[in-house]
Amino acid sequence: MKKNLTSSQWLRRFLALALAVLALLALAVYIIDPYYNYRAYDHKYKLDKIFSVPGVVKNYDYDAIVIGSSMTQNFDMDAFREELGQDTVKATLGGITSTEISALFKLAQEAGHARTYYICIDNSTLSSGSTEQRFPDYLMDFSLLNDYKYFWGYEAWMRFIPLDMALLAADSLGIELPERFDEARSIDLMGDWAYRTQFGAEQVLDTYAQSDSGAAINVDMVSISQDALDNCEEFVESMDLSRGEIVFFFPPYSSLLWYSNLENGELELSLALKQRFIELVAGYDNVKVFDFQGAEFTADLDNYMDMTHFSPEINDFMVSCFASGEYLANTGTLAETERQIRDNIDILLSRYPEIEEIKK
Repeated sequence: MKKNLTSSQWLRRFLALALAVLALLALAVYIIDPYYNYRAYDHKYKLDKIFSVPGVVKNYDYDAIVIGSSMTQNFDMDAFREELGQDTVKATLGGITSTEISALFKLAQEAGHARTYYICIDNSTLSSGSTEQRFPDYLMDFSLLNDYKYFWGYEAWMRFIPLDMALLAADSLGIELPERFDEARSIDLMGDWAYRTQFGAEQVLDTYAQSDSGAAINVDMVSISQDALDNCEEFVESMDLSRGEIVFFFPPYSSLLWYSNLENGELELSLALKQRFIELVAGYDNVKVFDFQGAEFTADLDNYMDMTHFSPEINDFMVSCFASGEYLANTGTLAETERQIRDNIDILLSRYPEIEEIKK
């Protein structure tokens, strides 16, 4: 004869079942690990710049790391291996904030893999003082206490696990997927955008003509904050610069950006900001600064997608400079770099005279 359950017995069984389901979900996330939060496998899952970068920083095998904005996303990791003998990984995010740079730098230091840190210093990012932090907090530490957000999170279960399981099934069945799927799973190519982009003066000038800032939709900020110097000091103070070999670098924006800064009255502040940053880090023997902003090629818009974003060949050039020491900067080189920037503006206007008419 079947015995009817009491309400308390039903409740206990329901709770037991719910806990079992939650435990199975958590175990599945731990085993599958779509964000690489516990282990990192190259070419296994689809990588996402928000959710995958922290896990790669914590768990991948590397001895150097590149941290920065979209200016760094087209770096060829093989170039670092061949030119510098370093097994390098990218930790990048378009429009990265100073807070996010500091957080990634701290996470990489805690992970203990890197001996060398390459950190891109965008003038506008340095000046903004933005406290935005897009990386989920539960991924930016080594604690298990807040991983419940990962185990039972919407993003993991609704976006990434189904796709990752489909990719693994395709692999096991020998199904050949389009190249873009393979690229999206490569840690070396994480964040790379050059393959889907055209470069050339015509595109740059067309973008400049159609936008108040001359920026494409996905371009990092180019405006300089009036609180730039204070924000710069707070940024430097937020990082422990006493650990590791640290290489800061100012990326080579096109001369069109410097012309725009000159027209907007921001050039002097931008140059003063760079000077202040170099002064602040000058006391560290383990810190180097490279400044590519006066490079001659910046006046050739065929190297660019828009005012700021350059072709992968320029990324390769920067790696060669990290190896050779060309474009090393200090407080004594700033005057010459400023002169080169202003000379390049003149070269730019002589090469593309239509620029002066675009904004009139």
